Amino acid sequence: MNKIIFFITFFVLLSSQVLANELLVVCGKNSKNSKKWQDEVLQEYIQSEMGKKTPAKIVSIEGDKFPKWFMKAMEEGRIDQILGTPTFIIWDSVNKKELGRLEGFTQKSKFYTELREALLQISQGLHPGRREGSGGHQAEGSEAKQQKEGSGGMSQDIMDHVYKTPEEAKRASKMLGFGGEIHSHDTPQGIIYMPGTTM
Repeated sequence: MNKIIFFITFFVLLSSQVLANELLVVCGKNSKNSKKWQDEVLQEYIQSEMGKKTPAKIVSIEGDKFPKWFMKAMEEGRIDQILGTPTFIIWDSVNKKELGRLEGFTQKSKFYTELREALLQISQGLHPGRREGSGGHQAEGSEAKQQKEGSGGMSQDIMDHVYKTPEEAKRASKMLGFGGEIHSHDTPQGIIYMPGTTM
């Protein structure tokens, strides 16, 4: 009898945690790709099995004006900085924190594939799409980090290279083979710099 109660309790707790995740869709009011996602995916997603397990919640922004609750979560480090829209944040609505994310939208099939992969990674305790310094990457010297790095020991993933000064971005740009070219983004936390030309 005790074993049955244990398994029922375990199943209820597990189910409530799975259902506690939401997909926060950060959409810019003037973002063409945000509108494209809403037109091509939103209604289908809401009715899908994935959409029922991880319901979508639109977070509409204009420029750098975020809702107060969202801004507070960013200030407290529970949500990473937003560099572009749309950004899809897998949100733990129980613990009120970001578990992982996808950035940008090009096509529906790619979105679903990447979201499935992200949800699988989260179920394995990983944090997909998190930026350097956000707590999402594994420790220095870890196997996952070594797999991402090239022969020079520097991550080849451009999204791992976000800097606070142009000088840092230029150094990374040279090491990554971009010839010192950099670009910048305005964020609510201030200007950030990245290697290469504007994406």
